[in-house]
Amino acid sequence: MIQSSRLRSLLLSALFALPFVAEPLLPGSLRAAEEKKIEFPAASQRSVVKQRVGLTDVEVDYSRPNKNDREIFGGLVPYGKLWRTGANAVTKIKFSDAVTLGGKEIPAGEYALFTIPTADEWTIIVSKDAKVQSTADYKQENDAVRLTAKPEPIPVTIETFTIALADVKGASATLNFLWDKTRVPVKLTTDDIEQVSKQLDAAASATTPLDPRTAYQAAAFYYDNNKDMKQAAKWIDQALEKNPDAYFMHYKKAQIQAKLGNKKEAIASAQKTIDILKKDKAPDESAIKNAQQIIDSSK
Repeated sequence: MIQSSRLRSLLLSALFALPFVAEPLLPGSLRAAEEKKIEFPAASQRSVVKQRVGLTDVEVDYSRPNKNDREIFGGLVPYGKLWRTGANAVTKIKFSDAVTLGGKEIPAGEYALFTIPTADEWTIIVSKDAKVQSTADYKQENDAVRLTAKPEPIPVTIETFTIALADVKGASATLNFLWDKTRVPVKLTTDDIEQVSKQLDAAASATTPLDPRTAYQAAAFYYDNNKDMKQAAKWIDQALEKNPDAYFMHYKKAQIQAKLGNKKEAIASAQKTIDILKKDKAPDESAIKNAQQIIDSSK
C-alpha cells in the first residue's frame, strides 16, 4: 500500500514537471517562429507616386536604386538592353482614364513600364501585361505602346533614381525619369479640358444659370484655358451676385477684364479686391500685391 502511494506521488510529480522539461526541448524552428520577425530596410526603397492630371489619376509604383559612386547609364544600366526601370521588380504605371503619353494614346488601366536606354534615345515600353515579374518574362506582343524620348544632361547628380510628374498644368504634365546626370522627359496629356469644355459650352447655352460656386469655377476655367472671355465675364458676375465680398472673385473678374482689354474696369475690380482684403485684421499681402500688379499693368 505504501509502495502504491509512493508510485502515485512520483507519477504526479513527473506530470507537472513535463511542461518545464519539454519547453527547452522544442525544435529551434518552432522557437524562432514565436520570436518577433525582424524587418530590414531595402537597399532600393519602394515608392508610389500619385498625381492627378486634369481629372485623371496617375500612379507609378517602383523601387529606387542609388548611384553609390557607380557609372549608371552605359554601366549599371547597359545601353540597348531592356530595363525594368527601377530595382527589385518591374515598374508599374496606372491611369484612371485614357491618356496620351509621348504622343501615343493609352487606354485607362494598369501597365508594366519597361525602358531601353541608349546614349541618344530611350525607348519607353508600356506593356499590357501588368503582372510580368521580370525582363525575362517580357513579351513584345503584349506592348500597349512603344515611344521614344530624348535624354538630357542635367547639371546636378541625382543619387536616387526618380520617376516624377512635373509641370502639372491643366490637363498636362511631364513624366520625368531622373538618375545620375540624366533626365528623360515625356509629355503626358489627357482630354479632360475638352470634356469639361463640352459640358460648359452646353451650360452656356442653357437658360438655367449656374450656381455661384460653379459659375466662379467655370469663369476661372475659361480664363485659365483661354476660352470665351465674354462668357467668363458673365459667369463671374453671376458668382459675385451672391458673393459681393469675395475678394478672390473680384480678383478673377479683374483678370478677365484685363484679358478682354477693359483696362478701366480691370483697375476698378482690382481696387475692390484690395479694399476688401484691407478690412481684414491680417490682410493677405500676397493677394494685395497680385491685385496691385493688375492695376499697375492696366494704367
